[in-house]
Amino acid sequence: MISDLLHRLRAAVRHGSVVNETEEELLNHPDHEEEEHCGSGISGGLAACRAQSEFDGVGHVKEEQRSRRGLSVLSATIQDLHYGLRLIRKSRMLTVVLAVTLALGIGVNTAIFSVLNGWLFRPLPVRAPEQIMVLAFHPKEMSDSHYVSYLNLQDFQKQATAFSDVFAYAPGIIGFSINGRPSEFAESSVTGNYFSALGVKPALGRLILPGEGEKQGEQILTVLSYGFWQRRFGGNPSVIGQRALVNGKPATIIGVTPREFRGTFFAFEMDGYLSLNAIPLVWNFTGFWTDRGHPTVMALGRLAPGVSLGQAQSSADLVAARLAVQYPDSDKGATVRVIPERLARPAPFVADFVPVIAGLFMLLPALVLLLACLNVANILLARANLRRREMAIRAAVGAGRMRLIRQMLTESLLLAVLGGLGGMVFGEWAIRASGSMLHSLTSTTSNVGYGLDCSFDWRVFAYTLGAAVLAGIFVGIWPAVRAGRVDVNSVLHESGRSDSSGASHLALRSLLLVGQVAGSLTLLIVAGLFVRSLGRADHMYLGFDPDHVLIAYLDAHQVGYDEAGGKTFYRELEHRLRALPAVESASIAYTVPLGIPGPEAPIYIKDRPVTRDREAPQIYYNGVDPNYFESMRVPLLAGRQFKDSDDENAPPAAIVNQTMARMFWPNEDPVGKRFSLKSAAGPFVRIVGVARDGQGNWMLTLNPQPFFYVPFAQNYRSSLAIQVRTSVPPEALIAGVRKQIHDLAPDLPIIDIRTMQQAVHGLAGLFIFRLAASLAGVLGIMGLALATVGVYGVISFTAAQRTHEIGIRMALGATAHDILAATMRQGLILTLVGIGMGLVGAFGLGRLLRSLLFGVKPGDPVTFLSVSLLLFGVALLANFIPAQRATRVDPMVALHHE
Repeated sequence: MISDLLHRLRAAVRHGSVVNETEEELLNHPDHEEEEHCGSGISGGLAACRAQSEFDGVGHVKEEQRSRRGLSVLSATIQDLHYGLRLIRKSRMLTVVLAVTLALGIGVNTAIFSVLNGWLFRPLPVRAPEQIMVLAFHPKEMSDSHYVSYLNLQDFQKQATAFSDVFAYAPGIIGFSINGRPSEFAESSVTGNYFSALGVKPALGRLILPGEGEKQGEQILTVLSYGFWQRRFGGNPSVIGQRALVNGKPATIIGVTPREFRGTFFAFEMDGYLSLNAIPLVWNFTGFWTDRGHPTVMALGRLAPGVSLGQAQSSADLVAARLAVQYPDSDKGATVRVIPERLARPAPFVADFVPVIAGLFMLLPALVLLLACLNVANILLARANLRRREMAIRAAVGAGRMRLIRQMLTESLLLAVLGGLGGMVFGEWAIRASGSMLHSLTSTTSNVGYGLDCSFDWRVFAYTLGAAVLAGIFVGIWPAVRAGRVDVNSVLHESGRSDSSGASHLALRSLLLVGQVAGSLTLLIVAGLFVRSLGRADHMYLGFDPDHVLIAYLDAHQVGYDEAGGKTFYRELEHRLRALPAVESASIAYTVPLGIPGPEAPIYIKDRPVTRDREAPQIYYNGVDPNYFESMRVPLLAGRQFKDSDDENAPPAAIVNQTMARMFWPNEDPVGKRFSLKSAAGPFVRIVGVARDGQGNWMLTLNPQPFFYVPFAQNYRSSLAIQVRTSVPPEALIAGVRKQIHDLAPDLPIIDIRTMQQAVHGLAGLFIFRLAASLAGVLGIMGLALATVGVYGVISFTAAQRTHEIGIRMALGATAHDILAATMRQGLILTLVGIGMGLVGAFGLGRLLRSLLFGVKPGDPVTFLSVSLLLFGVALLANFIPAQRATRVDPMVALHHE
């Protein structure tokens, strides 16, 4: 019946007209109801779509005739959209599968780009943010520093003519008390022109003005952030003019910043801003106004009108050269680099690596989107083969090649739009979920807020739209080109059972399948490398025992204690904590491993003068009391621990780790050796012991770094960490530790209190490795799922198309084993080719990621072999299921298969 109607249609076309009766007869044919079942599954839906597309194509005859009579492009596009929507509506299940596949790929990219947008592209909420530059200073002995002294800042303000304003800030965490209520306060001490240079206007009161707060003896001025004002004072405007205590020093609250302004210290939300004279008063730094060699503040500048970045750099170089000549003791060899503010996040020294990091950040999600597109393209290519007679009919009635291509692209773009909408929803959910995870991991008793804004804006929307459009073009281009090349005569003479896809068509689908397998294997291997890295980091020796240890960070200076008062306070607190039930030991130190960063100092070895071309190395160290090694269970390999007698009246002492001993005294006994933290002339510190290597500083590292300890009693510091080792879960002691602290100092805020295990799993410890492993793992699982669906769909569809052939072979005596082997052979060969290509791609990508791996080589054979076997096993199952179904074909039914 269908064949007769098609011949009548072709005859009508040759006579230049298409009779309405023929069209109505085709559209009302009983077989047309088959369209309601289109999309019941990937392979079944594609097979059912054959009848639907043929009749929909014939039903489109009048539209093609109107188009041939000069229909406008806009009207033709509307027709294409209408027809595409009708096809989507009639292929519901298939549409859902394809749209969800694209949504996953687009959503992952949207989520990752949202993070990049908050990191790199979202400008500061200030006037003309593109003009704001970071002036990153590099003193000769601290190559990774980017701060500048106040005196050098003044010289740049006067001499750097390429900038209309040069301003600065210094972030810190202090104690803030008002009306007897203490709290932690994340602040930035700022120059008087800080707000005016940025163009920030107050939400309440006024801001610090140029010239204010930069003279000794002036009162400290305080500007609250909008968020802190709301949290602490409930938005009460009467806070203006009130007196507060900042680290025990009086300050006056003068204003509130606008809601959107969170400061210029990347990813941290400031609680408020102090005038610059707070630095010498609050931090007790008497040399702030006069010490040119002590970098204290972070400098920024606003470009003058019409000045380029290159001109600004030349101006900064000129000033730095003048300072080097005028002040050789402090500034000789120092340099300054001008960096756009967005590229200096999170710190200026990463500016050169930002493009690389951002590229690697987007590479894996882009690979997931590519896999999703390959999957959808393969299915659409198969469906396009089923719609060849529809395209032939439309071509026969006058549709040009470009019109057919445009129709197919319109349909794929509609799918991509649905995928893009779903991707935005998925991306928003992923951002919220990851934000909640980050907040739970970084939240402490501290009031410090993390201010990375990853919310949707026009950049994220434009990126998502662009990804959806590119995905739509990518998945639709091959079916569209194939539709444009349709041969009317050959197609209309074909029988229903013939695929007639041609060798090129099968080769293209095979190539897409190989690409899916290769991309999936690459993702899985990268995920495996990160998981292996996490395993290595999770089981590495830390150099201490983090179990049953509670850590509390305090700063006695926040309530006005001087050195004598601070020592008395900490000594009494330590005594009280040891008396608590279930406490085995208690100690104090500057910091703990994987906690707040500790200090570093240049090392001058006695009797080894430092040459001009060889500067003194900077080594991190920690100031601890004698009980620290017991509380943290840091093993000593030689010498002795510190004693109570190692106080300010005793000779300076130190304990070095194994790496430092090997670095400076190879093949020697380091005990008794001397070095200085000040200069080659001394004073010298005597080594009294050697500790085992481990994690000494605040970031987890694979290779042991040189490190040493000094007695706290000889090197006082007001900001300390308290360590309490317990015989019970340390969380049970938090309330008791709080009580002892506040009994001694009621106004002292606790900067942070947490278990040592929380520190190990926090931002400076395993968090980054867990985040990388989780992200790569999710992407790898998505890639595996997409490859599995792709292999299953292609093999299932191929088996369905070969139903007639299978029936003939079975009628001629082929066994079920023969059919199974023949059906699986092609899929397994393609899978093996894809695995081979994926191994090459994974090795290359692993080398790019090697700096992010921890204790694992980019070509780790265990990962490569295990992941390859996993993917092959899954692909084997995806091949087996449709092949097994093909063996159950009834030969009689297959021989009548249309």
